[in-house]
Amino acid sequence: MNRKKYVYAVIEAVILAVVAGLAFTVLNTEYLFQWAAHNWKFYLVLGLITLLLIFLNQQFVSVFMTAGIVVGIFAGNYLGRFIKGLNEGKIMEGMKAEEVYRLQHNPGFEIWMGVILVSVVIGIVIQIIVTKKRREG
Repeated sequence: MNRKKYVYAVIEAVILAVVAGLAFTVLNTEYLFQWAAHNWKFYLVLGLITLLLIFLNQQFVSVFMTAGIVVGIFAGNYLGRFIKGLNEGKIMEGMKAEEVYRLQHNPGFEIWMGVILVSVVIGIVIQIIVTKKRREG
């Protein structure tokens, strides 16, 4: 394995470890970080996928997925809380229980997964473009 892959792997592992550390400590009172700390195996699998992608010569996909994990957990947590707050303001007396439940739902996890998926797609597109340019030139 070349040295560049190890550098990518170490940097990404450190970034993901810092976010995990924040989830277990400082940000443990926040919804999505608490969820990630409680479901640490899921977060670990996400991290391992990014590292596996590096060693499968998919560095751009890996970097974008790591960025998606990090940006997505923050965006999902805070944007999800904001959306939940807006929706809770729509709750009125006499609403059906399922409607109240739906309006009280925090969409943070869905936002997080959406950001990761969009990031992976962008990474795949860039990886394809870079690979084609290397073959042509």
